[in-house]
Amino acid sequence: MRQILVSTSLILLSSCAVLSGQDQSRDFQLLKNRVDKMQTRLEKSDVREKRLKNRVETLEAELQEQRQSSAVRIEQLESQVGAETTSNELDEVIASLQDFQVSSAAKSALAIGGYFDVSFRNDEAKRKTTFEQQRLVLNFSGDILKDLISFKSEIELEGGGFGASFLSNSYVLVEYGELHFHIDRAFNVKAGALLVPFGRFNTLHDAPLRDLTDRPLVSRFIIPSTWTDSGFGIYGAWEMFGVGFDYDVILSNGLDDDFSTTLGGAFRGSRNSLRVDNNDSKMFIGRFGIRPEFEFLDVSYFGLSFGWGKYDDQNDQAMNMFAFDWTVKKGDFELIGEYALFNLDRSPREVALGAPSGAEGFYAQVNYHFFPESWRGATKFFTEESTFTFVVRVGNMDTDDSSTGIDRTTRGDGFRDDTWRYTVGLNFRPIEKTVIKIEYQFWLEPSGISDADNDRFVISFATSL
Repeated sequence: MRQILVSTSLILLSSCAVLSGQDQSRDFQLLKNRVDKMQTRLEKSDVREKRLKNRVETLEAELQEQRQSSAVRIEQLESQVGAETTSNELDEVIASLQDFQVSSAAKSALAIGGYFDVSFRNDEAKRKTTFEQQRLVLNFSGDILKDLISFKSEIELEGGGFGASFLSNSYVLVEYGELHFHIDRAFNVKAGALLVPFGRFNTLHDAPLRDLTDRPLVSRFIIPSTWTDSGFGIYGAWEMFGVGFDYDVILSNGLDDDFSTTLGGAFRGSRNSLRVDNNDSKMFIGRFGIRPEFEFLDVSYFGLSFGWGKYDDQNDQAMNMFAFDWTVKKGDFELIGEYALFNLDRSPREVALGAPSGAEGFYAQVNYHFFPESWRGATKFFTEESTFTFVVRVGNMDTDDSSTGIDRTTRGDGFRDDTWRYTVGLNFRPIEKTVIKIEYQFWLEPSGISDADNDRFVISFATSL
């Protein structure tokens, strides 16, 4: 088209020259020079257009390459979270994948995210109500060498941070910082400050993922979630005979002997330093998962965890750990839970003094997801992702196997042994990443022990970025 316009202009100019005579030849020549320059610019514009087209094709090819690598990235993420996920967890995996694609297309090596939660509590045991901004967690991750080496981390600011005089029970810590070498779907290597693969809850503890505000007793005081430890490990996933398998095994510093039977204690105080081990023994910890196919279930996923290592400063006494977790889903119903048992070697003197030689606990939780279809789009908060979830959880922890139900008048209000907690809750998610939770917790004492006024009402808000 451009060539036609230039040729037409030359013909018209020539005609004008003939009609006007030779005395206008000079004007004609000037116009012709201008047309020649115009043609040169158009030719250069054609070259730039071709270069731009080539660049666009190159970018489209790179984007297609990223899309093709998405399947590999999904497998890597699945091996980390356990392959067969619930609907909430699957959306987190998809969101992580989308963040990966966007950061790759933008040629950025760093992805930034995180999550946040805030709650209102009416705690009868503390005789007061309070607002609590508990966590602000920042996530930094990215590929160092595409599809081969990656790094991921979370930095947690609890209670507002650290250092200001008006803050209480606050700190800043590394929740995890992991370097991953992606060798094969069935075999990968990681090192750093690792989320310990004991039970399923510890690796999926983020507030926006949970349908209740407070963590299960067993997953807080027996399994000391969030449990992070320095070490290295291997992990992977594969399928055989239509059944999915995965594993995650690490060697780390392990727990130390700062065990107590008080609420806020138990094994939470036994988490070791990320810099120095308290003894020369290392702890071997791992989890194996299996995803069998059942026609009557939409999702079935079971995990078996184990751990062994010396825990005392003298490097003499061993600790054995065992856990079993399950996730079963059918339609809108979901059953999840976890059981854990810890056994500790004790000297005859410690046994005579009544020192606990073990602890155990469990929780079982039923979720029912629902949302009236006629409500979708009724307001801008009722989206295609919106859902309500009704939740019932029962949990128990025994932090002292040397006794049963010691009265608080003997050990104080902070003591927890053979305690049961029943929780009923309802939450609303306008979108999957943001949740508003309401729950009531009933705390019950063992038979023969007078009940305490320690029930709790909680409203919380949580979101991930």
